[in-house]
Amino acid sequence: QNYLMRFGYLPQSDLETGNLRTDDQLRDAIRNLQSNGGIPVTGEIDEATKKLMRSRRCGLSDMPDPRYRRSRHRRFTIHGQPWPYKNLTWR
Repeated sequence: QNYLMRFGYLPQSDLETGNLRTDDQLRDAIRNLQSNGGIPVTGEIDEATKKLMRSRRCGLSDMPDPRYRRSRHRRFTIHGQPWPYKNLTWR
């Protein structure tokens, strides 16, 4: 459930209900994950799904944030703003 919440397949839990989910919600979230991952859609956590969940990936959500669906947001910096990081790593 934590993986599915982290990458946008399940909504974030609140303090009152915690991680309470219905079986249908979990099954739909797993189906969406499988569909986006390009593996057979079963709705169950099988070996292919486990392998997909263990693979390396970026930390961004796969599902767009619903707050920003209709509006366009800039993805750039204004000229002249310095990059605040001096210690960079790459591979």
